[in-house]
Parts: sequence; structure tokens; C-alpha cells
Amino acid sequence: MELMSKREAAELLGVSTRGIERAVRRGHLNVVYHDSKHGKKAWFSPGDLERYRAQQLARIPVGFMTGSSGGPTIGTVIPMVEMQPRPLAEPQRRTMAKTVPIVDRLALTIAEAAQLSGLPRKFLVESVRSGTLKSAKVGRIAFIKRSDLNEFVQRL
Repeated sequence: MELMSKREAAELLGVSTRGIERAVRRGHLNVVYHDSKHGKKAWFSPGDLERYRAQQLARIPVGFMTGSSGGPTIGTVIPMVEMQPRPLAEPQRRTMAKTVPIVDRLALTIAEAAQLSGLPRKFLVESVRSGTLKSAKVGRIAFIKRSDLNEFVQRL
């Protein structure tokens, strides 16, 4: 019995060499490896390849088929499947903490302080850096106490 190379097996089955590799990986084809000058080379028995080909031909096609094979023709109305909407993702940590309305918060981020006071964000950042407006950093976020913002706005 003469063995066939991977390329010959692919030509016989009408698939790519990658298709042969996938069939081996899934256990559908048996392979024998022999040493060659470029490493191990895969060899397949013709009987095993014929068995695999018959198995593939016996499979029922999945999906829509064109032509008169029983699939829908062009213009056929296919009913839609009713799907439930995806549940919303869990809110992130930062958004969970912002359940208190901005007017009732005791500590504000710089963006919130700019929104509440009506002052430009850049002006507030410069004031924090120069020390005229007090702030406290929690992690990477600077928070301004509501009372400090009120005093700062009164001093302007």
C-alpha cells in the first residue's frame, strides 16, 4: 500500500492542505509521520482518504442552498426570529458613584465644578495648580470640596 503526501491528499479530496490539517486535528483522518530532510512529513493511506471522502459526501449541507435543491429562491420571504434585547452591561465603577445629583454633591471633579460654576475648565485647572483653589486627589482624579468652590467663586 503506497502512502500519499499531504498535497496529494488535498488534491484528491478537493480541499486545501490546511483543510487536511484541520481534519487530522479533529481526528477525522489518520496520519503517519516519517522523517525527511526538512523535518517530519505527513503521509496518508488512500483507503483512509476514500473513507473520509465518502463521509464528507454523505453529510447533509447546512444553511441555504441555491438552485433547486430545496433551499429558498431569490425573493422568498424568510420569517424573522424574535430576539430579546441584550441586557445592559453592568455600570462602571465611576458611573455607579454618580447617583447623587450634581447640585447635592459635597465633592466635585473639575469637570463637574466647571459645569456647576460656569467657569472654564482650564481656568479651574490653573487655579488648582497655582493653589488658589483647594483640591484633593483620589487616585488620579482631583476633587474639589463644594464649600471651597463656593468660597473661590465669591473671591472672584
